[in-house]
Amino acid sequence: PGSPNPTSPKPASPVECSICFNTYDNTFKTPKLLQCSHVFCLECVARLSTGLPPNQPEDQLPCPFCRQLTSIPREGAPALETSKELLATLPPELQQEKVLWMEGTKLCCRQSSDDPENPDSCISIDVAMSKPESPEAPPAGLAGRLSRCDMCDDWKRIVLLSALIIILFCIILWPVQCALKTGNLRCFTRTVAMS
Repeated sequence: PGSPNPTSPKPASPVECSICFNTYDNTFKTPKLLQCSHVFCLECVARLSTGLPPNQPEDQLPCPFCRQLTSIPREGAPALETSKELLATLPPELQQEKVLWMEGTKLCCRQSSDDPENPDSCISIDVAMSKPESPEAPPAGLAGRLSRCDMCDDWKRIVLLSALIIILFCIILWPVQCALKTGNLRCFTRTVAMS
């Protein structure tokens, strides 16, 4: 009676994010508390908040579980309340939350360094959607026309299509042209050697 059903979904672990299934820590995987009291890691919340439609007066993030809205502060997802209960369950060296901030679509954290102005002292991850915001303009000329050709993207298809056209010409079209010219399929005239 106490054994779990093998077909039932895996219960959510209190020490891992229910979206990405990574263990919480005190940096990018900091447990962030939504207004509905569901907890997700900072990286997942930041990814969800960057996917919200632009030009809204206030960013309202729907909870992935219950759809209750949570207001995202102006500073972004790092400014959401951290779940102190979950942070306390982590190993002692991970219980002190690090300072994180958003720079555009990058989630940034300063590593312990003597020089805070050193760009190498910060680590960041991009939490934006994988598609570029503005499409790149194709180059001009033949290269530009080929880059706009959907079929030209796959060079193997082009080579295969070219080989098929050559085979079609050699096996089918050339004998037909020969038959129309000579009246039979003998296109090569044999020279008879006189002895």
